[in-house]
Amino acid sequence: QAYDLYLRGKSYARRMTRQDSEFALQMFENAVALDPSFAMAYAAIANASAQYHQHFERTPAWIERAKTASQRASMLGKAGPEILVAEAWILYAEAKYDEAIGRVRRAIERKPDVEGGYYLLGRALFAAGQYQKVVDLAEAAIAASGDDYNIYVPIHNALGALGKKEALRNAVLQRMQVLEEHLRKSPEDARGRTLLATDYAQVERAEDAAREASLAQALRPNDAMVLYNVACVFGQLGKKDEALEALRKAKDAGEEDATWARRDPDLAVLHGDPEFEKLYPPTAAE
Repeated sequence: QAYDLYLRGKSYARRMTRQDSEFALQMFENAVALDPSFAMAYAAIANASAQYHQHFERTPAWIERAKTASQRASMLGKAGPEILVAEAWILYAEAKYDEAIGRVRRAIERKPDVEGGYYLLGRALFAAGQYQKVVDLAEAAIAASGDDYNIYVPIHNALGALGKKEALRNAVLQRMQVLEEHLRKSPEDARGRTLLATDYAQVERAEDAAREASLAQALRPNDAMVLYNVACVFGQLGKKDEALEALRKAKDAGEEDATWARRDPDLAVLHGDPEFEKLYPPTAAE
């Protein structure tokens, strides 16, 4: 029963909206309540808590919660690569990108298909400005990530940042097929819909993009992750006012990843705009 809760939690965690993240944490907490020796569930709590800090609520309490669960998993000594990924997420949430990269690489060396490993590696490399390294690992990352559509996000962003238009289009078409199939099975996945809307925008299917973005907002109207991705859709469509409005709502809902936003090629149309610069001022790294 604990393992079933753990698996259900992982399926929620992949969707990365606030509500789904909270569901996932509840599943993981219930799993360790049933089985206090379940190291991988503690690692999942650490992972989800660090991501919650990253995406929704930048308070020390979430990092402390992540570290406490991470230490518990390490003490049990059974989580292996999963705990390394959780530790890497904590480092990433603290903007220690080089350390996060090193830690998650160790996890992948031990278990190439470790849950979320390549996704985090791609995010950390992208945040560190190492775009080509993200592209170099793309094939292995997609092969190892199964049906986790999140793996395409840092790959697409890196290709966009490098100006590799043909390779990006091919990657977009590839993810589009994955997402269309996924949404036939899970139509309530708001994040999946925002990513599909982004893909439709990139291949100039503007009406389809707007439809998917509207459906996503209807499913999760106050979710920072969804609103941020909707802003990306409007950014790709060249609709600056709509993109800025969605970004304002995303910020109000707790979106705070300035490093990611300022590097995100989907928002390039907003670069230099006074309101965008106010919403996402340059980071110390820049």
